[in-house]
Amino acid sequence: MTNEQSAAPKVSVLMTCYNAASTIEESVRSALAQTFTDFELVLVDNCSTDESISIVQKLADPRIRIVALEKNHGRTPALNIALKNARGQYIAILDADDTSTNDRFALQVECLDQKSELVLVASWYRNIDSSGKLINEVKTPTTHLDVVRRLASNCPFMNSAVMFRAESIRSLGGYDETFAYSQDLALWLGLATLGKFEILPKFLTNIRLTSTSLTNIPSFGLARTHDAYFLYKRAQGLDGLRIIDKLRGQRTIGLYGLLYAWRSLRAGNVVRAIGLTITNFWAIPIALFELLRKGLKFFKPIK
Repeated sequence: MTNEQSAAPKVSVLMTCYNAASTIEESVRSALAQTFTDFELVLVDNCSTDESISIVQKLADPRIRIVALEKNHGRTPALNIALKNARGQYIAILDADDTSTNDRFALQVECLDQKSELVLVASWYRNIDSSGKLINEVKTPTTHLDVVRRLASNCPFMNSAVMFRAESIRSLGGYDETFAYSQDLALWLGLATLGKFEILPKFLTNIRLTSTSLTNIPSFGLARTHDAYFLYKRAQGLDGLRIIDKLRGQRTIGLYGLLYAWRSLRAGNVVRAIGLTITNFWAIPIALFELLRKGLKFFKPIK
């Protein structure tokens, strides 16, 4: 573990890691190359069995603080451990396979400093493949009301694109460990009750999509579908939603409900599958239409 800075930094960058040796150096270097330098990188290693930590240790930067866990706690508890160790006024997230442009922290800090009503600022992002080749660019709404209205049916934030106030997440009790994989969506819904959002119309983050990404581990599909089904129900209580936003939200809930039913059936939970199918039976025509229109690709965005 590197030595801590004597004074608390302005920003704490949280990164959790499990066997990310192939990508973590590039991710960490993208943080170290920031034009804004008053930050610490709190890296929680979830008991990796590869060379992830030794790779980071060789970078020998005093801003890196490594917390090595003796057993794998899971993603959400690891984030809370990182948060507990964070000393910054602002919290930025950077996953161990993603990267940031060198002006990301500076632009987001400036935004939060100048707009006290903001609780969170994010950015547009690019999806890249394992070699760093561009897959596509994703533009989202930028103003608070438009962002919240999108949040009711389709989360506009990527974890590695956000920065938020430390006092705000702590007032919510940290990440909700009820949700194994969608703790980020649960947090956005909580933060929406405390202040305003803004998304900078700049591509400040690269999200790496690979065969080893979290979305491809066996347990992810069922747990993520469970999380999304209940969280999008919660999202219907957001302030400022129009009828059209609530209808879009109900569509999302219905489709997730059917997908949750299908994955529950495959996992052997017949009772739950039947209950979910009955509750979301009305969404079957929508699901069939989407399957005909998009084929099996329809299910990929909501794994």
